[in-house]
Amino acid sequence: MITLDPVPTPQQLFRWLDSGRITREEFRTAMAVHANEIIQEMKQAHANPLVAKFNELMNRREAWKWSRKHGEALIREILCVLMDEERFAPARWLWNAAHPHIPLNCFFRTRGTPMLRFLEMTVRPQIVTILIEHGGSETLAPTREQFTLRRNRQTRLMVERRDLM
Repeated sequence: MITLDPVPTPQQLFRWLDSGRITREEFRTAMAVHANEIIQEMKQAHANPLVAKFNELMNRREAWKWSRKHGEALIREILCVLMDEERFAPARWLWNAAHPHIPLNCFFRTRGTPMLRFLEMTVRPQIVTILIEHGGSETLAPTREQFTLRRNRQTRLMVERRDLM
C-alpha cells in the first residue's frame, strides 16, 4: 500500500490505478479520504452559513479579478499545471480544474484554511510568473511560492522553476 500522508491527488491515484501500482481497494481507501474532506467542508458550511457565503463571495471576487485580467482559459491552464506539481499541497483540490462546467471560484480559497490565492501574476507570450500563497492555519503562516511556467514546443505550460519566498 502507498502511504496516504500526504494524500496523493485524485489525478495521481487514477494514474497509479491505471498503471497497476495500486489495487482497487487501495484506490477506494485513498479516494475516501478526499470524499471525507469534502464532507467536512460541507458540514462546516452548513454549521455557519453566513461565513460560508462570505467566503464564497470572496472566492468569486478573486476568480473574477484574475480571469478578467488574464482570461479564464489561462487561469484554468495554470491551475492544471499546478495540479500536476509534486509536493504542492493544494494540488489535491485542483484535480478537476480543466472541467469548464465547474466554476472557477471553486479553486480559490481566500479566507480560512486551507488557503489558496494568487498574489501576483506576470504573463508574457512564453513565460508566466505567478506568486501563490497557500496553506497555513491558525498557528502557522501561509506559504508563499513563486512559480515560473514556460510553454514547451507543444505550447503547453510546464513548471520551469519553483521558489519558496
